[in-house]
Amino acid sequence: MRLYPHLLALVHVVTCLAVSVQASHHPFPLPLRDIHQFPLITYLQDVAVAFNGDIYMTTVSPDASIYSVSGATTNTPTASLVHKFDDINAATGIIETQPGVFTFLAGRQSSLGVGIHGTFGVFELDTRHGKPIITELVHVPDGGLIVGVIPIPGVPNTLLVSDSTLGKVWRVNTATRKYEQVLQDASMNSPAWAPLPFGIGGIQLHKGYLYFVACFEALIYRIRFTDDGYPAPGAEVELVLALRSIYIDNFVIGPGDDDTIWAATNADNRLFAITPDGNITVVAGAPDELTVAGDVAGAFGRLPGDTNTLYVITAGGMLNPINGTLFEGGKVVAVDTTSFLEDSKPSNDVFSPNSKIPFSTQQPVDKGVFGGTSKSVLELFHIFLSYIIGR
Repeated sequence: MRLYPHLLALVHVVTCLAVSVQASHHPFPLPLRDIHQFPLITYLQDVAVAFNGDIYMTTVSPDASIYSVSGATTNTPTASLVHKFDDINAATGIIETQPGVFTFLAGRQSSLGVGIHGTFGVFELDTRHGKPIITELVHVPDGGLIVGVIPIPGVPNTLLVSDSTLGKVWRVNTATRKYEQVLQDASMNSPAWAPLPFGIGGIQLHKGYLYFVACFEALIYRIRFTDDGYPAPGAEVELVLALRSIYIDNFVIGPGDDDTIWAATNADNRLFAITPDGNITVVAGAPDELTVAGDVAGAFGRLPGDTNTLYVITAGGMLNPINGTLFEGGKVVAVDTTSFLEDSKPSNDVFSPNSKIPFSTQQPVDKGVFGGTSKSVLELFHIFLSYIIGR
């Protein structure tokens, strides 16, 4: 496969200048192991760990597919293709809504990360009866590229879905097959300098708040939400985290009720852990390593004895090849977070908007990292990825 070496070398040189992530470093990287690696140019997009420990993943390159990996806690994990789509080319967010039943998002994109308006919908994958059964539950003709999906605890058949193109959150009822806009905020929009219209990314509900990421600006926000999935009266969006990184693709909070944020930075090739007191730790990866190159998302294990394992999926460094040329197929990496959780000081509260915001109230965010030179880097990334997915 011919790869335009001069373009990639330029991307690497400029990225080395731009990727200056200020963080406190753990004395050692967390223990990890590769579970399964997929062929070039597999771009894993989201991950869900099922009740039985199986791992389900979606892809956006080279096609839209769903894969599973069983036996992740053993020495012989097995990967399987669950379904490959013919009529769509992007499968994004995925969650398990009941044992063996998954909800996922899918539609069409014109190039990687650029959704075709009105083509996305909310689908169901039922694996309980042998052959997987896939059904579109709710089509979203008013939506753009929808990427993040989470259930609303205690409200059956109801989900929150993030729309990266339009910068909003939809509330979707899969029983009535209706949807409504519940939140739109300027912080969810794609920045003017971004190389593609991609604003809000992953979302999480945690202890009465909806958390969401502004991907290109590497910011995480939250807003108080009601139990039935609406913004609380008078609630305002507040900044939680401003990470000095090229990008944050997605994040997870946990495990369980723990308040640690685990941020997957994709083009930065690092996995970060952020505690409520503002301590930022690089727990895996480095800009010049394939360890978790292109880390996209993560989900914690669900089997007894495995709940501290964070299963991280990657795009193989496609956004930012090592030394400008080296990347690999996406993979699943098991990261043991136990030592970090034991070393971290316990917290009695989730992130405080006044005293627990790294690099925001204590230290202004250097917006130059996200404009100027880094803007050019991201534009080159997009050219490269458009070429790759178009092959």
